[in-house]
This record gives sequence, C-alpha cells and structure tokens, in this order.
Amino acid sequence: MITYIDLDIQKIVFSTLVIKVSTVVEKFGSIEKFSTQHNFTGVTNGTIVMTAEMSSPPFQLEEFAQKVLIANGLELQKDFLFIEEMLTQGARGEVSELINEPHPECNEVKWLESVIVSSGNYIWFSEPSLSDFERDANFRLFKNLLYCDADKIQLNPRITHINETYVHYTVSDSKMNYKIHRDALWYNELKYGKK
Repeated sequence: MITYIDLDIQKIVFSTLVIKVSTVVEKFGSIEKFSTQHNFTGVTNGTIVMTAEMSSPPFQLEEFAQKVLIANGLELQKDFLFIEEMLTQGARGEVSELINEPHPECNEVKWLESVIVSSGNYIWFSEPSLSDFERDANFRLFKNLLYCDADKIQLNPRITHINETYVHYTVSDSKMNYKIHRDALWYNELKYGKK
C-alpha cells in the first residue's frame, strides 16, 4: 500500500529507495497498480515514491530494484536511486561535515534535490528544466526554512520570483506572499550574479 503525503520535501530515513512517479506511471500504469502488482509499500507526494529498509546495504530493496525496476527498463539515477541516511552527529557529539550541504548520493541526479541539516536528511523533486540558479535558490530557501521557519516547509513553499533584493515565495499555492532578503540566502553575489 502506498500512503500519500502532501509534502514536497520528504525526510530520508535509513536506506531509502526513491523512484520518480512519472516513470512509475509510464512503465506500470499507476502508482496503485505498481504497488498492488509488486507488493510495494511506501509513501508518495505525487512526484516521488519511496520506501526504506532498516539495513545497510538494503538487500531487500536492491533485490526489488533488480527484479522489478531494472527488469522493466528503469535505470539507476535516471529513474530511481538509493539514498543512505547520513548521521548529522557522531557518537561523541561531533557535528557532521555534511551539515548544510546537498546529500552526496543526489549530486549526479537532475530530478532530485537534497539538503542535510541538523534535524535530518531531506529530498524534493526538482524539474530537470530548472536552471542551476533556480535549483540553487530552492536549495537555499528550503535550507533556510528548515532552520528558521519549519512550519512553512509543511506548507510546500514555492519561489514565485527573484529580484535584486528579495526572493519571493508563496506557500500552499495561496495568494499569500512572503519574501526573504537575498543576502540571507547568498553571501557571494559575484558567484551567482544579480539576476
């Protein structure tokens, strides 16, 4: 059974298998049909479907990928990938060097963005057609909200436009607009330009 969760940003736990929903629909007809035919349980937000296994490596998920996904023409990284949850703090309290960075297993994947913050590992679907600047703006806004205004993350923030001073965004596709100063997200305008 697949559970629908109306959150763009999903938290990674343990060893997670993430699949593009558009590929599932293309290859299997629907998420429900895929779930029923292949006894797949997990969660979806309408753009990604995922499930987790409490072991590393995730032997059962890897076997499922071989027998079902790859056998039906899905490709690793293009259509699905495995993500291991990265610990944010060590046994002695040391903080991970990966805090505030994208998850390393998502670096080569154009359809998935990620960030590791002190509260965990998070991913979201990213349109491959977005520019590097737009992808970076989403990454920085979501990271900022995860730290400073986590309630807004629950409302699916979307950037509406960026001007020379502010990043403007809305939540839950409402008419309510918010803005955050670009300096709060970028400290080096020379690297990213003014537009």
